Amino acid sequence: MREDLRELWRRLLFALLASNYDDYLRNHGFLMHSAGHWSLSPAYDLNPVPEMDRSQTPKTPITERQEEPSVAIALDAAPRFGLRATEAMGILRDVVTVIRQWRQTARRLRLSAATISTYASAFENPSIDEAASLLEA
Repeated sequence: MREDLRELWRRLLFALLASNYDDYLRNHGFLMHSAGHWSLSPAYDLNPVPEMDRSQTPKTPITERQEEPSVAIALDAAPRFGLRATEAMGILRDVVTVIRQWRQTARRLRLSAATISTYASAFENPSIDEAASLLEA
């Protein structure tokens, strides 16, 4: 259960930092391994949303308060996922590192220059800047 909570928080961060605005509770499934023993399913339906398409896509709130999602709010919510501040910052650092490599990954997957240009705003966004400043503090 603890590892599932950590992974769920990691996915929450990834969704925020990769502009996966179409993230909602039905995108997080669970698998029953045996009677009464459930675990988080593999991640699925991850869709970075470029800025040009965001006005039509609602953001999933991080907490029940329905505030605008942010990295700071995710960090504040980390204890609810069983994470200490140092663990949360380590996960944030890992996710930021992966997101910052998106262009190399896109080229390795042979995406066209036009597609890479279209999706740049999904991965190079104010949330990444917020995360970087929080990591530097």
